Amino acid sequence: MSTEAAPSSAATPASVAAGDVCLETERLLLRRLAPDDAPALFRTVGDPAVMRYWLPGPDLDAERTRDRIADIEAHWDTHGFGDYAVVTREGRRLIGFAGLHHIADMDEVNIGYALERAQWRHGLGGELCRRLTAFGFQVLDLPRIIAVIDPANVASQRLVERCGFTLWKRFEWAGHDRVAYSITP
Repeated sequence: MSTEAAPSSAATPASVAAGDVCLETERLLLRRLAPDDAPALFRTVGDPAVMRYWLPGPDLDAERTRDRIADIEAHWDTHGFGDYAVVTREGRRLIGFAGLHHIADMDEVNIGYALERAQWRHGLGGELCRRLTAFGFQVLDLPRIIAVIDPANVASQRLVERCGFTLWKRFEWAGHDRVAYSITP
């Protein structure tokens, strides 16, 4: 989903203190990312398989991931919301990122996530999608949330459909074909 693996590392910088948690699901904690999260997040965003449908693709190194985190934080500063670190409740391990954000040249708010491959097919994407959608409507009072997806990413299309999104449009974005799914409150 732009919705748009390296070996595990210890949970030190990616740990979650109780006061840091912003959103919760049954199995996950979502908190703001910090620059020290770059090595842990790089396990996700540096993996070509995880990032194959994301533009511009995987981060080349942890320094680029640190830049990604700075970009995410700038979005928070501008809009008051953005992407979160996704951390497991059990083990307090950073396994990816997810959130609501604006993407270039679009007014709508996009939902997106990226999780380590080892976390795929366990229902975590749906758990995140449902929680973030509820947050977007109930707290942020958004009129619509979209999911911009590479048309080849059938798994993400099925996931958002299971979460109540419907196909809104097909279009070209940044020189690539995309589909956008939409949901309203």
